[in-house]
Amino acid sequence: MIFPESPPALSSASAPVAESERPRVLLVDDQPARLLTYESVLEGVGVACVRALSGREALEHLLQQEFAVILLDVSMPEMDGFETARLIRDHRRFERTPIIFVTGVHVSELDALRGYEAGAIDYISVPLVPEILRSKVALLVELYRRRRQLEGLNRDLERARTALESERAKNLAAVRRDLDRYELQYRAIFEHPLELTIVLEAERSPEGAVLDWRYVDANQNALRFLDHERDTLIGRRLSEIVPDRAARLTELYARVLRERTPHQYESWFAGTDLLVCLFPMGDSTIVSSALDITARKRAESEAQRLLEAHRAADRRKDEFIAMLAHELRNPLVPIRTGIELLRSACERPDILETVRPMMERQVAHMVRLIDDLLDVSRITSGRIELRRQPVTLSSLVGTAVEANSAAIRAAGLDVTVNLSEPQWVLNVDPTRLTQVISNLVQNAVKFSPRGGRIDIRATIETAGSARTPELILTVTDAGIGIAESMLPRVFELFWQAEPGARSSQSGLGVGLAIARRLVEMHGGSIAVRSEGTGCGSEFTIRLPAPRDVLGAQAAGAENRPTLAALKVLVVDDNRDAADVMAVLLRSLGSQVQVAYDGLQAIASIDESRPDLVLLDIGMPGMDGHETCRRIRAQHGARIKLIAVSGWGQEQDKQAACEAGFDAHLTKPVEAERLEGLILGLSRNKNKVK
Repeated sequence: MIFPESPPALSSASAPVAESERPRVLLVDDQPARLLTYESVLEGVGVACVRALSGREALEHLLQQEFAVILLDVSMPEMDGFETARLIRDHRRFERTPIIFVTGVHVSELDALRGYEAGAIDYISVPLVPEILRSKVALLVELYRRRRQLEGLNRDLERARTALESERAKNLAAVRRDLDRYELQYRAIFEHPLELTIVLEAERSPEGAVLDWRYVDANQNALRFLDHERDTLIGRRLSEIVPDRAARLTELYARVLRERTPHQYESWFAGTDLLVCLFPMGDSTIVSSALDITARKRAESEAQRLLEAHRAADRRKDEFIAMLAHELRNPLVPIRTGIELLRSACERPDILETVRPMMERQVAHMVRLIDDLLDVSRITSGRIELRRQPVTLSSLVGTAVEANSAAIRAAGLDVTVNLSEPQWVLNVDPTRLTQVISNLVQNAVKFSPRGGRIDIRATIETAGSARTPELILTVTDAGIGIAESMLPRVFELFWQAEPGARSSQSGLGVGLAIARRLVEMHGGSIAVRSEGTGCGSEFTIRLPAPRDVLGAQAAGAENRPTLAALKVLVVDDNRDAADVMAVLLRSLGSQVQVAYDGLQAIASIDESRPDLVLLDIGMPGMDGHETCRRIRAQHGARIKLIAVSGWGQEQDKQAACEAGFDAHLTKPVEAERLEGLILGLSRNKNKVK
């Protein structure tokens, strides 16, 4: 056969049949418990099980009934399984009944050989695998059913021939109708809607060796699969139809015919996965029935792919956690050293001037790592929102460069900025777009050699009045570059350059992923280009830049307000955090008092009568929410309350608003952000998040 084999469909899947009509399976074992086990395993196969506790009892059942399969224990008293099998095989009536030996003792290859010599078709050991036993019995039962069907047809045909010979003249038309009906029954069995079935007959040499196989029948499914009509296939040789497979299949078919044992295997042919079942029919005929299992194989492959993707995800998670620990630990080392130095800095202002900037840089680095992680969470969960407003191109680029100025100076880099339309006004979220440009500049600084050069260019491209102008902004460096194979992965989350190219503070690999998402949210795109390792890289942002955006309004020349004379109460159970915040506010001109828990804060309000309370949320005992509610109950809206917390998700801000806070700040708090928020609250009665 030219295609793989598939097992025949089990007729037990059809409508239930009466117990007396089911194929019988003879279970022979001197242990009743095992007989119950076999019956339980075969439940649902569509057979009737008959028990025998000895070989003699098994022979008595065989004389009275016909069985599709005999399941025979080897080790039995008086007459063992081997002797029982020989007696069964010596009887002409039972020589074709398949016997499966089951043993828990005789498990060697010699024992198995002895079993096959005794006439068994299979030899399995205990403990048995239920699925294997069930499938073997199901296959043999199905073969039994089909053999019975064919025998029945043969008997019917024989009766028809006898009737034809005796009443040829009188009943010729009736006999022909019967023959047609029997043929339809045979074809109905043969033309299974799901199986591809062919029948092949062996061509032998004068010595009896199988040389080739000739097609003698094929159902419509097989004809379509082989792309042949019946008259172009039947009578042809296997070597003519499938020359590349003929040698292997000829030997396989001959072995099945020689061993008179069904054989099942999976194969691939003509782009289809097949499960093929071969079984002998007569002395020179093989039936091959195949089932298309392509969908099942694809499902198994997809399941394996998902499993491998899950292992890979676990590995990436572990790598990221290790990288995060490394990145957070790096700035902690100089901060801890700086703290030790500050202990002796009272009389050494030079130490203070050296340590303070260093600690500021390291704290800023840690804050940026945490902010990046929070941005990833917001973006992936869809909780980030753009707050668009008119802003000039020059202010966006200038702010981004200024944010990286310390790192640029430390690396001795030469940064050039060339903006063709510096005063072009864009309708964007200035904070988020500045973050994008800053991420690209930071990336260029990180991977540029000391003394290298970074070019930032921006142009406005237009192509006719009907097309919206487009901002083209590029950040180019002459650094380590990116290998061609890595370019498609640059904007993946947690992607890192090669380990040998990483700097001591290489980040978490989220900046470029965040940049791409923020640019896409603005309706633009971002791309990278590099000639390869050592050849630098160029990142390009494209954004819509319509002409009709309103320009930024000129700010008034009024003097900048201050926090002078503002009375502030700082409440935090972390004494260091509270005291440092108090020092900061006093440096801005405010009058500050400190409380270290909620009860102390409530008690001191009547005495200090503050204008503003900075209130930590996560305090033991009475937390910030409850403290806020009590202050509001006693003093109404006269006092402005700002929540200060390490939790900065949207639900945390919403909870603060519901508790009565006017605003929410996420730790660590920047001085400019704090000052701007307080001034905004003093001018605006609405709550600020």
